[in-house]
Amino acid sequence: MLGLYVHIPFCKKKCFYCDFVSIEYLEEIVNNYLKALQAESLKYKNEKVDTVYIGGGTPSVLSIVQLEKLISIIKTNFNVSNIQEFTIELNPESTTKEKLEFLYKSNISRISFGLQSIFDDNLNILGRLHNYEKFKNAYYYAKEIGFININVDLIYGIPNQTLQNWTDTLKEVINLDSQHISLYPLTVETNTLFYKKNVEPNTDLQAKMYTLACKILKENNFKHYEISNWAKEKKYSKHNKLYWQNQEYIGLGTSAASYYKRYRYKNNTNVLKYIENIFNNKNIVIEKEYITDELYKKENIMLGLRLSEGVDIEYFKDKRDILNKYVMDKMLVIINNKVKFTEQALFVSNTIISDLL
Repeated sequence: MLGLYVHIPFCKKKCFYCDFVSIEYLEEIVNNYLKALQAESLKYKNEKVDTVYIGGGTPSVLSIVQLEKLISIIKTNFNVSNIQEFTIELNPESTTKEKLEFLYKSNISRISFGLQSIFDDNLNILGRLHNYEKFKNAYYYAKEIGFININVDLIYGIPNQTLQNWTDTLKEVINLDSQHISLYPLTVETNTLFYKKNVEPNTDLQAKMYTLACKILKENNFKHYEISNWAKEKKYSKHNKLYWQNQEYIGLGTSAASYYKRYRYKNNTNVLKYIENIFNNKNIVIEKEYITDELYKKENIMLGLRLSEGVDIEYFKDKRDILNKYVMDKMLVIINNKVKFTEQALFVSNTIISDLL
């Protein structure tokens, strides 16, 4: 399988915790960016892709005309005849009925809403532009017009967020009858407003919130198929699962990463520079690495352990002592020759993965 990711680096305003590449929406820059995407996509003309994911930034900030141009670029330059999943990220404040109707008619099969919390004070702390009422309006209309595969993103460990607040958020989102829920701990990166304000997440509380989420979602028939992701009725993200299964994908746009024909590479992270270089036929790739067999093996371990299905035990021939230690500590289990995390290990998984590489 081959995935296609398209980065839309435009927002009305940057959230206080966000470190993704994004700038303020300006119509002229967006139009030039779309022209640049069209030019970049020619490098992969007629390549067959199985999944498409439009992320950001805030893709829903684009006008319907711009969204139409974007989807046309994808459908014109790539072979999507047997596409299995087509996802777009939406933020409630820039999602309208008209945009949802257009996306549905354009055969977008999956949408991902950035809710983050049902409490407006939490949303204000994060710098989000929507309130819970705006989200519900967008969410219910999406269901009304026919979307049946909807993800909801939530953040835990927000300053002043309590366990009760988190419990209420989880139960409310479950009651919305979403098919997929993604949960992310608040992290503070160096180029964010939270970093400048010395915001420090309470990791002990986050661990309790994660454990609580595992319990509540399991009780409500969500399958915990990846460390941060839960799904009902096999509605897992096929595109994101490509990443965790270490399969290939093409990334279009500024800062987009690709894993294509055994190379990993990343595009220029400056939006205007990306556009300029495309228009002047200059190189847009700033990092490029050939994936050797040894590196491929390590990446299979690193990515595969994130999935509930685990990783083949053969990958750990040279790490049996470390593997056995974590099995003894009940952080890993071996089932049918697959190495998997136990639930108690999931929140500290990065440390374990590092030891096993």
